[in-house]
Amino acid sequence: MNRRAFIETAGFAGIATTTTWAAAKGRKPNLLILFADDLGYGDVGFNGCTEIPTPHIDSLAQNGVVCSNGYSSCPVCGPSRAGLLSGRYQNHLGFEDNPGPFRQSKETRLGFPLEQKTLADRMKALGYVTGMIGKQHDGIAPEYNPVNRGFDEFYGFNNGATDYFKPSKLMRGLKPIKMEQGYITDAFGDEAADFIRRHKANPFLLYVAFNAPHGPLHAKDEHLKQFKHIKDETRRKYAAMVYSMDENIGKVLSELRKQGLEEDTLIFFLSDNGGPKNISASNGALRGQKGEFYEGGIHVPYIVQWKGQLPEGSIYDQPVISLDILPTAVAAARGTVSNDWKLDGINLLPHLAGNMKTPPHNELYWRFLFQDCIRTPEWKLVKVKEKSGGKVRDWQLFKISEDPGEKTDVIKRYPEVVEKLMQKYETWTADLPAPQWGWQPAFCGKIRIDPKSPDKDW
Repeated sequence: MNRRAFIETAGFAGIATTTTWAAAKGRKPNLLILFADDLGYGDVGFNGCTEIPTPHIDSLAQNGVVCSNGYSSCPVCGPSRAGLLSGRYQNHLGFEDNPGPFRQSKETRLGFPLEQKTLADRMKALGYVTGMIGKQHDGIAPEYNPVNRGFDEFYGFNNGATDYFKPSKLMRGLKPIKMEQGYITDAFGDEAADFIRRHKANPFLLYVAFNAPHGPLHAKDEHLKQFKHIKDETRRKYAAMVYSMDENIGKVLSELRKQGLEEDTLIFFLSDNGGPKNISASNGALRGQKGEFYEGGIHVPYIVQWKGQLPEGSIYDQPVISLDILPTAVAAARGTVSNDWKLDGINLLPHLAGNMKTPPHNELYWRFLFQDCIRTPEWKLVKVKEKSGGKVRDWQLFKISEDPGEKTDVIKRYPEVVEKLMQKYETWTADLPAPQWGWQPAFCGKIRIDPKSPDKDW
């Protein structure tokens, strides 16, 4: 079943809203970000998946706005998180690759730059209680810990991955702790529900960054039994992990309803990047996977719910990106975005509410290692390094509005479009600094991190 049929069958076919956020009185809305890790575009029910039940994620689609062209700002974990937290293309921060063993200079520190304000900083300044739960991956040294970056509370780990049953380097704030229960996805869900209970009286920002379904593929026995009909073992484990994440998203949504806060909460659900093939994720009809600029690497499940303020069960087709979360949140909190912030994201509220018919973005941009991309509402010009075989392809042009699966390269047919897009892309990238660290010495610097460095645990 396709997305539109799913939503219409569920009985939510674009209910109009009569209230505007600007006119809202009383309590400022809470902000809840539910962030998946390596989730395939085709692995949620509202995008047509029938193999893995995701009823709680699907409820967000039925009660909110599905952004059918929602994007992450990078096809891998760390940089996409930096983009979300800053509202800026992470390339401006030199944060172009995951923290890795190479850097541009001996003085280079691996982490979200300390001079850059975070989403938590912005919301805290507006009177919000701020909490982060889950995977950070934005800098190892203590000064990069979320409690030093605008978050009042942090429960999680700072690494690319961890064991789900025996997580390493789990932290509460700056203090190392041991997990008190058997499975980390459950621990994150319980912690998020507890945060809501404890802070129900005040507007809050809660950023829940699940590490599911990122590897290692560790699933609970009860869920593996539920998916025993899936013969491929890797896919079975992956399905169980996605199902567990959905269950815990259900815990969080249930707690909002229990506390009477659902209509007072602006909710975003999305993934940090597309699904990788090595864990049997499915990106549906999209070409490519995590690590690539084909749609399968950056085009992600993306939902925005704000009951009573945004249309329920609607679909928004214009391109949006994770960078839009910060300015949208500030607007919902009745704050003002300053030009000094140099944001690349846009306040989506008037667009999603149907009050603005123009696209939020004339262009979206990506640069990651050996890959380049620019997308307009109609076109996508892209140079991709494929994960399988490591081949760097020549520039390709897709009429992405008609060819979302990127099946037909039309670069020879539209030279005038190529020239125009190339000029825009070159203008954008000309202002970017070199990547400051990463895993590719030819791109991110050739100086290896000293084993004694506080950044050694990249």
